[in-house]
Amino acid sequence: MGRNFVLKLFVRQLASAKVIRRNKQELVFNEVNIQMIDRRLQQLLFAKRIYSYELSKEACEKLRSHGINAIDRREGETSHYVDLPPFLGSNIKEHFELIASDLSKPYLQLIGRLSLLPEIPKNWKLLSGWTAYTKDSYFRVSCPPDDILVFDTEVLVNEGHAPVIAVAASPNFWYLWVSPRLLSSMRSTNSVTIDDLIRFYSDGSALSSPKCIIGHFVSYDRARIFEEYLIEPTGLRFLDTMSLHICVSGLTSTQRNLKLASDKHLYNNKLWKDFVAEHNAKRGSNDPESLDWIKDASLNSLLDVFKFYCQKEPYQNKELRAVFEKGSRGDVIDNFQALATYCANDVKMTFETFRNLWKLYQERFPHPATFYGLLEMGSMYLPINSSWIDFQERANQSYDDLNTKQKVLLQRLAEDALQKHNGSDKSYEKDPWLWDLDWSKPKKPANKSESAQILANLPKWYRELIPKPIKDNYKSGPALITAQMKIAPKLLRLCWKGLPLHYDQILKWGTLIPGRVPKPVGDPRYYEQKQSDESTRSQILPVFKVTKMSATGPDELIFPYREYLKYWTKEMEERLCGVNSRRAFETRANPDARDDLLLDELRRSVEVMPLDLDTVNHLVSSLKKISDNDRGEQVKSKNSLPPVYENLGELQAKGALFWGNKDRYETDHSVKWISASRRKKLRRSATDTINPEIPTCWFCPLPNEAGTGLPVGSPLSKPFQVHIASGRLYSSPTAGGGEDHSADQILRDRIRASFWQSYSKRVMSQMYVFLETNLLPPTVQTALRNGKVPFGRRYGAILPQVIAAGTISRRAVEPLWLTASNAERERLGSEIKALVQAPPGFCLVGADVDSQEMWIASLIGDSVVGFQGGTPYGWMTLEGSKAKGTDLHTKTANLIGIKRNEAKILNYARLYGSGLEFTKHLLSKFQSNLRPEEASLKAEKLMRATKGHRVPVHMGKGCKEEAETRYIWKDGTESCVFNALEAIARSPEPRTPVLGAQITKTLTPTVVKDDFLPSRINWVVQSSAVDYLHCLLVFMAWLIKKYSLRARLCISIHDEVRYLCDQRCADQMALALQISNLLTRALFAFQLGMHDLPESVAYFSSVEVDTCLRKDPSNDCKTPSNPDGLEITYNIPKGRSFTITEIIERTGGAMEPFDSEAREPATNVI
Repeated sequence: MGRNFVLKLFVRQLASAKVIRRNKQELVFNEVNIQMIDRRLQQLLFAKRIYSYELSKEACEKLRSHGINAIDRREGETSHYVDLPPFLGSNIKEHFELIASDLSKPYLQLIGRLSLLPEIPKNWKLLSGWTAYTKDSYFRVSCPPDDILVFDTEVLVNEGHAPVIAVAASPNFWYLWVSPRLLSSMRSTNSVTIDDLIRFYSDGSALSSPKCIIGHFVSYDRARIFEEYLIEPTGLRFLDTMSLHICVSGLTSTQRNLKLASDKHLYNNKLWKDFVAEHNAKRGSNDPESLDWIKDASLNSLLDVFKFYCQKEPYQNKELRAVFEKGSRGDVIDNFQALATYCANDVKMTFETFRNLWKLYQERFPHPATFYGLLEMGSMYLPINSSWIDFQERANQSYDDLNTKQKVLLQRLAEDALQKHNGSDKSYEKDPWLWDLDWSKPKKPANKSESAQILANLPKWYRELIPKPIKDNYKSGPALITAQMKIAPKLLRLCWKGLPLHYDQILKWGTLIPGRVPKPVGDPRYYEQKQSDESTRSQILPVFKVTKMSATGPDELIFPYREYLKYWTKEMEERLCGVNSRRAFETRANPDARDDLLLDELRRSVEVMPLDLDTVNHLVSSLKKISDNDRGEQVKSKNSLPPVYENLGELQAKGALFWGNKDRYETDHSVKWISASRRKKLRRSATDTINPEIPTCWFCPLPNEAGTGLPVGSPLSKPFQVHIASGRLYSSPTAGGGEDHSADQILRDRIRASFWQSYSKRVMSQMYVFLETNLLPPTVQTALRNGKVPFGRRYGAILPQVIAAGTISRRAVEPLWLTASNAERERLGSEIKALVQAPPGFCLVGADVDSQEMWIASLIGDSVVGFQGGTPYGWMTLEGSKAKGTDLHTKTANLIGIKRNEAKILNYARLYGSGLEFTKHLLSKFQSNLRPEEASLKAEKLMRATKGHRVPVHMGKGCKEEAETRYIWKDGTESCVFNALEAIARSPEPRTPVLGAQITKTLTPTVVKDDFLPSRINWVVQSSAVDYLHCLLVFMAWLIKKYSLRARLCISIHDEVRYLCDQRCADQMALALQISNLLTRALFAFQLGMHDLPESVAYFSSVEVDTCLRKDPSNDCKTPSNPDGLEITYNIPKGRSFTITEIIERTGGAMEPFDSEAREPATNVI
């Protein structure tokens, strides 16, 4: 045994030495000193050998102007070499086309056989299982023998996810499947067993034989097929007509909303009016034909796409649909013939839609890899075990515990408010949050019982929180209170950017901005006379009466103005009197004689505030410093100027940003003739209060993600979780300054619960199926027999219901697995992905594509220069170092003083087409204390440094667009990239540069002209990223097939792929991923005219080998619902990450099996 071990160790060391000798090649650097791949790989991939490059002084000088030193060559790293399998063509392009054609050919041939369907049977038999129908007869079958089928299933919503009937059709037969459940007298359950599912392979038939099923949103139907839950992959693939439609004629989210508005004739809809105004402004005219894309577009449902492609009305009866949605098994039996025909009509419509759509798809997406990638994305498989049930129970219990704790804390705050302010001194009238609650009490009762006396002393707001009947439940206290109630933010003493929150009955949630001056000055309802040494002056009362209208009539309240001013004076110092305001005033846009008058109004508003004299003098003095000019001439003409008082609220709300607006004095009343899109820019930040009407304050609404100025229903709703986390929305300490952190605890718990609050319904609605023991692989059965896994553990799968091409960029869409965040310590339930676990004997192998979309964009930009790294953006993407501060994200962070992760978000947002306004929005979101004017300056600085500035380029003579003037970007680090992306986006028929995928019809420039340009730029980048994924999937499928690897696709989440494989081939799978990445990157470079590849992007930075699905294999995923971590709670060990160097050491750098017994398998070191 010792001799064998030494021999194996020698073989391994010999192989490693061979790899090292191979790597001792002379390193090659390109025109800007970027290290390229091993020359032997370069020759194999590109069919021409490049031995060396001459330094490009021009490119290096251009890079130097952007702070990039490309002349000094960094110390090169080892060039990694792997043995590539023999190519089928002379270069990477030919090889790829051949293997893609080989993989897709069986399914394309099956589709080619789908010509016409027979007539729908007139009579159906109520027999469980499959029944085949010819024109005149029927016969029982175990499953349809055909290899190409159009398919549709129906479920009874009230009885869970199990299929109740299904219809399939081929060129030869119609087939009807009836669930045994339908004919059973057994009580129905919502759980689905493997026996409830539909079979498509007969016993004894080869599961690997190719079959193709076509359906609309076909992943829904796939989830109800027996063979798809088996761990071993089958040859069955699914083609989705919804995905085909979205690829060909899909709509962006904005286009979809415009289409809905147009179809319903909602031409007063704000989105519609703003779009049409902007659309006409671009063209300088109202051209109805330029909106024809709306008529030539369709939504995604089967009925919509059928009408769109077949130009006829659907065959469906909506009343029958209701039987499946609301009915029972008895209802299905009673209406069996009609419901079977209903399902068959769905199949017929799907077939007719497909027949008209398929040719369009092939014309727009000619590469076989695009088709195969679509099939592969429809075969995702998530293995689970009994821990999936445990996870849901733990998460729900943790969520309930948080809610209970939150309720108890709110009850205590309500009790505290009652105890503190329920006395005869009416101290609530001086509280900025509680003053407008209904503190009225019922009349003194004739009944002198203790309970009657207690109830008579409770204010109305408190009584409304006691369950009815109140006299029986008053001892339970405010048991009805929840965080969703309007009283919760008041009890929590919530502040927005330093100001107490206020609720207006009409305007909803916002803040009050003091500064309005009630007219006439001296009105005794609002003013008192203050005597000073020299004179008498009017000053607003510290408290005064206001009226609040309610359903029962007007209520008179006392408004604590002075208490609000305690919060406002500090804010005013920063917002209106500071250095930023002074600088903004000096550099203001379009200086106007009214500017000084407005400052006078502001000073006068301060002078009448109920503040002590020293504070008033200090604020007035600070305001005078903003403008000390001689204004004699302006004062003389004062009477000829329009009034400026109505602009005072805008100045107070916007601060220094007000002076940067050249339209600052235009009001909604004076510019009614201006277009809707123009008026949108003039929308007020501060408006008059409505109910109650407070004559000393303006109302400033809280921001609403759905649109500026829209009312906010609750500041504790999900969109405000980010503001709680950033500190913009916070709980103000109590007046006594005590250490009670109850309110802060509630806000923290709201953040903790936010993930589960959003995702719990999606999680609970997942359809999962556990396999019977006899259907499990031998390794799993052995583990169960030997007690290596917990007793009674079951194994099964979830088939994520993915729309393989769910967006116009062809990205996959699925509401849970493709959107859920990774595990975070403070996010309850966020460990969900880790509950996808490989069964015994299997593991998950996968990797993330590093900076995928940024690299694609940089490559497109570099292709203009002719070599990789030739543009600043390209060089930083390839060669930038986080440690040295030369990478894209660190450069952006240093440029405008933000965190690197924040810079990363900004960089991607810009790449996806966001402009200056969205950049300002993100900056304000990142930094809660950032003033609007500072956000504007930072955003402008960033845009100038990155995209540069626009310069006109006149089209040359003879050009079709000779009369037009085009604009290009210049002098920014990303100018070349965005010019190249825009060139593709503006071309007559935009296509991705690698696989030639064409943009959806509804975004084609000849159709939409200059509209939706950001969406088209975004399409170029994201659709190319989908090309990248499809290429990677094709290369992996080729290697898995070539080397008979026991593996299947588990999931792809945009730039991340994970495969489920036998742990014995984990090392080979890790190498296969690295080879596939190398080949994909090389193909992209080749297609863009560059016959080489930088070493830094040739391989994944690491490949993860793990037993569960998680981003970081060393992360124990501790969360509020999993406080002890995965290892203790679920017995999930940590995984491993392997670099390319380690993978080459473990495999010898070749796909052939390599002395697997001489080294520890990857999963044994997990």
